[in-house]
Amino acid sequence: MEVIAYLHNADLLLEDEKGVAVICGSHYVLSIGDQVYLQELIDQQAKLYQVKISFASAEHIMMHDDEIQLKFEGDKHSLESYLKSTTVH
Repeated sequence: MEVIAYLHNADLLLEDEKGVAVICGSHYVLSIGDQVYLQELIDQQAKLYQVKISFASAEHIMMHDDEIQLKFEGDKHSLESYLKSTTVH
């Protein structure tokens, strides 16, 4: 999934052909255009995943291991509902 936007509280919005996701907690500083590949679920209750990250600034040459928390996964319509329910107005 490609990082396409920054959200509140350092969350990142990812998108691919299957849908969108909101992540947080990377040990790396991710930028627009970076790729995040979900590999394996580490902790189901915390929604913590082992991921591979490919940085756009390095022309996607190398892959880096990390762990991230998946806060949301779904389609764009569901994302709107998620953002409304988690954003302080």
